Amino acid sequence: MESISPDAVHALLMARQNELDTVRIYRHMLKQVRNSKTKEILQQLIDEEHNHVKRIDEKIKYGGNELPLSDEIEVDLPEREKLMEMELDNCSVSELIHLAIENEKISRDFYQAQHDRAEDEQVRKVFNWLVDQEMQHIDHLESEYLAHRDYEEVRMSDRDESPEANA
Repeated sequence: MESISPDAVHALLMARQNELDTVRIYRHMLKQVRNSKTKEILQQLIDEEHNHVKRIDEKIKYGGNELPLSDEIEVDLPEREKLMEMELDNCSVSELIHLAIENEKISRDFYQAQHDRAEDEQVRKVFNWLVDQEMQHIDHLESEYLAHRDYEEVRMSDRDESPEANA
């Protein structure tokens, strides 16, 4: 078993904290939305982020390292407080998916910047994997966004063409 460098462990712990912060954002959103499809999408995202945390934990343990007792480490993580302050109860499915895409882009950009700064090859691999994971989320969410946006536009045009709208 190949041990991983202390810098790689720190990178993994930083990524772990970022993933936990993302879960916190999605749980906050989940509490506020009413639409069942939106709740389903958010729950899928929460599950995927938890899966990332598990995979990060496995990488740390596989490298022969112990996980810290605390879930919090001292790092400069992306600022997401604006997302926590938003009122989302009247948000459409496509609007919420758009917010989730923005959240995933924040993580992708953070991981890419960490990758670009890293000198340790193991650290670069960790962040490259994380950038790839975030890109997969973005691609999935963009497909969902287009589908829901098109559906919402059709519903609105149907409403505009209804007999009641023309009366």
